[in-house]
Amino acid sequence: MNCIRFQVKTFRMAAIALTMLALFSAGAVCPAQAQTYTPLYDFGVGGNYEVNSFPIGQLALGRDGNFYGTVQNPNGHSGIYEMTPEGVATVLWADTSPSATQCLTGLTLGSDGLFYGTCQQWGGNNYQSGGSGVVFKYDPSQGQSGFTVLYSWPECNTDGPLYPNALTLGTDGNFYGSTSGNTFCPNPKGTVFKVTPTGTFTTLRAFQGTSSKDGDTPSGPLTLGANGNFYGTTELGGNIGQNGGTLYEVTPKGKVTLLYSFANTYEPAAGMTQGADGKFYGTTWEGGTYGQGTIFQLAGKKIKILHNFDQSVGNTAYPSFPLTLGTDGNFYSPSNDNSGGSYQSLFEITAKEVYTDLFDNFSSANGWIPSSPMLLDPNGTFYGTTLQGGVYNGQSVDHGVFYSFSTGLTPYIILQFPRGTIGTSIGIFGVGLTGTTAVSFDGVDGDFTVESDTYLTATIPAGAKTGYVTVSTPSGTLKSAVKLTVVN
Repeated sequence: MNCIRFQVKTFRMAAIALTMLALFSAGAVCPAQAQTYTPLYDFGVGGNYEVNSFPIGQLALGRDGNFYGTVQNPNGHSGIYEMTPEGVATVLWADTSPSATQCLTGLTLGSDGLFYGTCQQWGGNNYQSGGSGVVFKYDPSQGQSGFTVLYSWPECNTDGPLYPNALTLGTDGNFYGSTSGNTFCPNPKGTVFKVTPTGTFTTLRAFQGTSSKDGDTPSGPLTLGANGNFYGTTELGGNIGQNGGTLYEVTPKGKVTLLYSFANTYEPAAGMTQGADGKFYGTTWEGGTYGQGTIFQLAGKKIKILHNFDQSVGNTAYPSFPLTLGTDGNFYSPSNDNSGGSYQSLFEITAKEVYTDLFDNFSSANGWIPSSPMLLDPNGTFYGTTLQGGVYNGQSVDHGVFYSFSTGLTPYIILQFPRGTIGTSIGIFGVGLTGTTAVSFDGVDGDFTVESDTYLTATIPAGAKTGYVTVSTPSGTLKSAVKLTVVN
């Protein structure tokens, strides 16, 4: 089959051609530990071949406790699906426009409970007709009619789109993201932008590249930091003489500060994740001791390499996904390889540089070629997708798998934002929230409203200080994985 070349390009620049081969691998340094990997749903079965095949892009957790994601169907059109934690899927929307579409970066939950995302090609606005992609909103309650284009990038050429990356929700309710750029378009080295839920679009910053000691080709999603600013990666650019990519901070008003410039060939391509210690963690696609990628820690403007990938002693190289923070303070991610090998795995890295290959038994039956970052559900289990693999009635389907992965983490709560102001409301995701008796902000109780068994809102009370948030439920107390930064 002709399939999408994977998140190496989805998170680097979303330049994924349907004719490219998906190539991946994975591996380890430490021996694999006993973990539980469970394929829950096989895509493309039960008459859904044309409308629910080949999942790709980041999953979004809805207020109802279900997951929402995107597929790139074999007919050249994208779709949106809903998936329960048990693996019950519902096709919500399938593109029927006359031209091919590619919505490859997944979904982001908005403050209004709806979902938002980007398309690299969209109907009549695609690179084949001179367009450059769109930002969209999707309302699951409206089914096939729930898809709305909010913003279309202007047409600029016929040689490729601007490659918009995944969206990130800001505390102001707006979305922030980046485009990787196109040599033949305005701002060819990429931009950072803001878009409102109603589609008002603002370019915050245009990158200039190494000639201006600036970044080039933003890739991966932005991360909202506890200080209210966003953090991201550019695949290329940096100081003069260095073109290995950069790590940067950008304010909601568009002021960019380059935090680190890599030497040639490193290419940080997947964004960064803030840890419970306040430092940022990420990967480089190449570079390091063996030239096969690294895992790094960023503290201020100082870099520490935590792990160098090396296929000669493991199975893992060329990481391309954002890291996911666990409730244990460690980071988890799929890993893959661009060399055409059969190596794939899910790995863990600690802040103290201990790397462990957790699972490397992907197959055509249980899933093949991871196609999303790992999402840690409030129930303490990771969920993700593979681009290929799957069986139906004993026959190979090979259109992707939705899986769960348990490492023994306990249930917790997810804060909608890592930062909040006293007197404002914040969304909290959990499990078993019905019957909640208290929501505490570092020991100070706040008013709250339980909206469902998996979602509530709470007001940050006067006297609250920066600290962990806890929710008292009939089954016990749930705690946030990170501290909430409280602003007076």
